[in-house]
Amino acid sequence: MDFFRRLLGQRVLNYYHLATAIAANIVYGFPSRKLRVIGVTGTDGKTTTVNMIASILENAGEKVAFLSTINAKLGNKFLDTGPHTTTPSPFFLQKFLSQSVRAGLRFAVLEVTSHSLDQFRTWGIRFETAVLTNISHEHLDYHKDLASYMAAKARLFGNVEYRILNMEDSSFDFFSTHGKGELLTYGLNSKAVVWANNPSEELTETEFTAHTPRGEYKIKLHLPGKFNVYNALAAIVVGQVYKIPADKIKQGLSEIKGIAGRLEMVGERVMVDFAHTPNALEKLLEFLRPKVSGKIILIFGSAGERDKTKRPLMGAVADKYADLIILTREDNRGERVEEICEQIAAGINEKQKDKDYFIILDRREAIGAALKQAQGANDFVIISGKGHEQSLNIDGKETPWDDRRVVREILNKV
Repeated sequence: MDFFRRLLGQRVLNYYHLATAIAANIVYGFPSRKLRVIGVTGTDGKTTTVNMIASILENAGEKVAFLSTINAKLGNKFLDTGPHTTTPSPFFLQKFLSQSVRAGLRFAVLEVTSHSLDQFRTWGIRFETAVLTNISHEHLDYHKDLASYMAAKARLFGNVEYRILNMEDSSFDFFSTHGKGELLTYGLNSKAVVWANNPSEELTETEFTAHTPRGEYKIKLHLPGKFNVYNALAAIVVGQVYKIPADKIKQGLSEIKGIAGRLEMVGERVMVDFAHTPNALEKLLEFLRPKVSGKIILIFGSAGERDKTKRPLMGAVADKYADLIILTREDNRGERVEEICEQIAAGINEKQKDKDYFIILDRREAIGAALKQAQGANDFVIISGKGHEQSLNIDGKETPWDDRRVVREILNKV
């Protein structure tokens, strides 16, 4: 597809995707019209929020299908999403929705990317509710600038009945003017429709008080970080829209015990996370820094043939919070890994190369080096960028890979 994009241009390809989406809707009979479809978009937190919403609805006895970057479920059946998920095709989406209808399901919760919106892959899906998590620096290789990126996201909100926005995100003013559906807000500010206070953050769980139009109640998440408070608040607003009782909302959120590849602990001192944007990496490190008394040892890279402008920004974030940095391969595709790492390193100004930060091109070797560096009892290793993914693109070839498995293999040899 990258070859055809270079040959024909994205605009021409988008007409192809539109034609495909129209055909898929006709073939499967516009199945979304028989469902209550909830779309979740944003830069970070989409997958977690989709899982939270689905869990709340399921606990209320609703029959639910959901589709996210890492997992998909159709009623009681989990579906394989592949080793290295990309935006589903229109035919995949319409087949999934059609299967949901045939299975007698009532709700479908979908993770919606800016690419899928810009390329008309979601054309014909009648979204009833649209949720925005946040907007930050990402996919500018494709969208070229932040305004175009937000405009693509805004397409989701055009014809929905309910618009759910993070009141404290910098994108709020822009998105609040898009669409005509009822605007519902969330945040840590009491001006929001649903808001939280008294957050208590531990390494593996979080507690807070949720304030809603139908009362306030304590929430316990088996997920860490203030960012997950925001994700939970978005899910609570959805629960409010569909009149889910407070006890079912609490239970649904509590039953999310962890999201694969999101702040996932491998042993006691190693964490694997999907953070691959400057914002996600900063939120992750900002959360962990006060909780780690030893060294934070961070391993990450940046995807090849993707947004290059974020690379030095991620280097600067790592420089600010981590004690030791190892830059390595992360799906380099057709780019040279050395050049990608040097571009990240351009943002590292407070550390000395080969002393406080290293470039180790082989990802397995980089993980092994990080684990050797974690000598102190309170040192903590973070492996970021791949998370749940089951393949690594090495010079254009997809190779089986799992950061968590590699960590376990290395630790078992020690």
